[in-house]
Amino acid sequence: MYKLAQRDLWTGRIDSETDESQFRHFQTIQFRNIEDDYNEPRQGVGLLGYAVDKGVELNKGRTGAKEGPDAIKKVFANLPVTRKCNVYDYGNVEHDHQTLEETQEEFAHYVAKSIKRHKQTFLLGGGHDIAYAQYLGTREAYPDESIGVINIDAHFDTREEEYSTSGTSFRQILEEDDNADYLVLGIQQGGNTQALFDYAETKDIGYVYSEELLHQISPPIKDKVERFIHDHDVIMFTICMDVIDSAFAPGVSANGVLGLFPHVVLELSKRIIPNEKVPTISIAETNPKYDVDNRTAKLSANFFHHFIL
Repeated sequence: MYKLAQRDLWTGRIDSETDESQFRHFQTIQFRNIEDDYNEPRQGVGLLGYAVDKGVELNKGRTGAKEGPDAIKKVFANLPVTRKCNVYDYGNVEHDHQTLEETQEEFAHYVAKSIKRHKQTFLLGGGHDIAYAQYLGTREAYPDESIGVINIDAHFDTREEEYSTSGTSFRQILEEDDNADYLVLGIQQGGNTQALFDYAETKDIGYVYSEELLHQISPPIKDKVERFIHDHDVIMFTICMDVIDSAFAPGVSANGVLGLFPHVVLELSKRIIPNEKVPTISIAETNPKYDVDNRTAKLSANFFHHFIL
């Protein structure tokens, strides 16, 4: 179910009502209905929330991530505008269908619309089943291109199930699309079964362990990412906030220790996002129900703030 943006989320400190150099995002945000038609050149940034944690529930995780999109927007609203760019909040999609797949298909159609309108589209979760919906929307917008999926995550999320969950998105993509490949950065050995590593071998999934990314990104890993981007027409980029150490991001559906530091994730992302091949970026698994001092929502919002081109 599609819902228009909640305008009352967009509030914050007013440093000036006339000097744009002192504006914050709540003073410049624009609101639109994703279902309306607009005849404008491709511009600015589209923002769409996936207020869904049904996939987390089906994956036997901690629910609460459906509150993530609005929590992130509320923090982002008060951050200063440091680069002039129009941001359009299209609101959220909520789960009210009989199956999760139907909600993912609805969201995907809106993702495709935003891709066609904007230089960037940011998708805020919600469970990581947002990734399958993101893929469907990307494929709708780019029906013939090769898609490279880059996921910064502690988990492969390639479980085998008879239905869609937050743990199956990337298996669904690989099983359905021969013109798609998958690279995961931040894999934790303690977060994935041997069966998932075996599946990665079978499907030629590229991955980098979290311990290889502890303090800096080595030249071989930089080359691996750059080659992957070079080899595909379109890059679908997604971040699962549970890849970050729980000291920095406690508010996630499946928190873990020995995770990545936020600055490493930021540096990795900045090597991916500026490329013109990246039309969509999703941030998944922010779960306000388990957050501490709003840390995870703040981190997600600041990632978004840094990623705007």
